[in-house]
Amino acid sequence: MNALWLARLALGACAALSASIFAPAHAQSDLAKAFAPIGTLRVGVLMVTYFALPDPVGELAGVVPDLGRELARRLGVPAQLVRFENPIAVIEAFRKGELDATFIGITADRAAAFDFGPVVLDLQTTYLVPAASAIQRIEDIDRPDVRLLVPARSAQEAFLKKTIAKATMISVAVENPRQAVEKLGAGEADAFSHVVPMLVSAQAALPGSRILPGSYYNVPIAIGYAKERPSAVAAYAKEFAEDVKKSGFLR
Repeated sequence: MNALWLARLALGACAALSASIFAPAHAQSDLAKAFAPIGTLRVGVLMVTYFALPDPVGELAGVVPDLGRELARRLGVPAQLVRFENPIAVIEAFRKGELDATFIGITADRAAAFDFGPVVLDLQTTYLVPAASAIQRIEDIDRPDVRLLVPARSAQEAFLKKTIAKATMISVAVENPRQAVEKLGAGEADAFSHVVPMLVSAQAALPGSRILPGSYYNVPIAIGYAKERPSAVAAYAKEFAEDVKKSGFLR
C-alpha cells in the first residue's frame, strides 16, 4: 500500500511540474504570435533626440529602443527597431501592416491607425523665447501679437488648438528644432513650443534664449500596437506598461 501510494504521489507531482513548466510556455507562445505574427517584434522608433539616438556603432539607444527591446524580450522574440523621421511615417507603416508596436505621444490621427495602451511616461511641454523677448511666463503666450511655432501633428499641437485663442500658431517640423531655430533667429516668430528636451537642444543654438518655467501640458507617451490583434495583446500591453512604471525600468 505504501509503495502504491508513493508511486501515485510521484506521478501527481510529475504531472503538476509538467503543467507548471509547459502551460505558461504555450501561453507565452500564443501571446508572442498575437503580438508579433511574423516571429519578430517590429517596433516603430520615432527618431527624435528624447526618444532615440544612434550610439557610436550605429545601434539605437534611448527610452523607446529600451522599451521595445524589453517588450520583445518578455515576449520571447527578437526585436526589430524600425526608424522613422516623423510621426506621419509611423502612422503609414501601421496602416500597411509593417509594425507591431511603438511608444509615442497620443494623438487622434495616430489612434485611428493603431491602438494605444496605457501611458508609460509623460514629457513636460513649455516654450522657448529669444533673449530679447518680453515674455516671461507661460501665461504671457496667448496674446494677439505672439507668433507661436508649434510642432506639426503633435500631441501638443492638438492641445494648443483647443486652448490658444489669440496667438497665431505656425506649424514647424516635429522631429528636430532646426526650422524653429531659424525662424526665431530671423525674427519670424516669438516663441517655440515643444517638449522640454527638444527645447533644451534648440536653446543651445540660440544664445541667451530662455525656456519658460513650468509646463502647460504633459505629453502622454503610451504603448501603441497594431489594430485587430487578439484581446490578449491589449491585456498584455496594459500589464507591460504598468510593470515598467512600477519597477523603475524607465529611471
